[in-house]
Amino acid sequence: MNGVPFQKTCNLACIKIQNLFFMKKKAAFRLSLFLIFFLQFGFYSCQEDPIDPEPTDPRTNFLGVWSVNEKWTKLTYEVNITADPGSSSGIFIENFADSGSGIKTYALISGNQVEISPLPQTLSNGWIIKSGSGALSGTTKMDWSYVFDDEANTYTAMAVFTKK
Repeated sequence: MNGVPFQKTCNLACIKIQNLFFMKKKAAFRLSLFLIFFLQFGFYSCQEDPIDPEPTDPRTNFLGVWSVNEKWTKLTYEVNITADPGSSSGIFIENFADSGSGIKTYALISGNQVEISPLPQTLSNGWIIKSGSGALSGTTKMDWSYVFDDEANTYTAMAVFTKK
């Protein structure tokens, strides 16, 4: 008789140990699912976000010193194009139409197009720009056409600007 209570106790103890072992397996399984689930999000969230490039100034390719060849006069001279700090699309063209050093014409950029604006535009030397526009080809060439009045005559001109 001594063996039966011991056997029941042993059986109960074995069942408890088996249940404990099963619960540990079940808990381990749940823990592994939990870890897998959160690690997926953890690795996903640790990926670097793509960095948006800095917004580029649409005027960048227009800025700088350009050599100008006027077709009608065969003149060659330089202009210096600078950004208008008070505008996101405005530029100043110094010496436009060979008007003189320090004399600036105002223009606006839209895409690869540039247009003298506002019109008419009276320069400090008295010349009046009646119209003017250009188109950028690549990053080093612009084709221009413009009309200006030098107080004596009205001229229609075409020119090629080449970036230096």
